[in-house]
Amino acid sequence: MDERKGKCLLLFQSIHKVMQAEHIIAGLGLQYQIIPVPKEYSSECGMCIEIDCSNSNNLLTELQLNKLSFNIVIKVDS
Repeated sequence: MDERKGKCLLLFQSIHKVMQAEHIIAGLGLQYQIIPVPKEYSSECGMCIEIDCSNSNNLLTELQLNKLSFNIVIKVDS
C-alpha cells in the first residue's frame, strides 16, 4: 500500500476510536490531520483522520494490532 499517492481518510465508528487512533499515529511520528468526514462518505462518526497514503502500511498494521476497526477511503487531491 506504500506505493499509493495522495491522501487516505481513515473512518471510524466513534470519536473514541478516532482518539485511540490519533494516539497510535502520534506515537509513530506520522503526520496526520483530524477533519470532518466529507459529505460524499458516510460514517457513524463525524470526524476522520487524514494521512498520506505513503505512510499507511505501518499505521494499518498498528491499528489492527490494537483491534481498531476502520475503513480506508482514498481521497483524490484536486
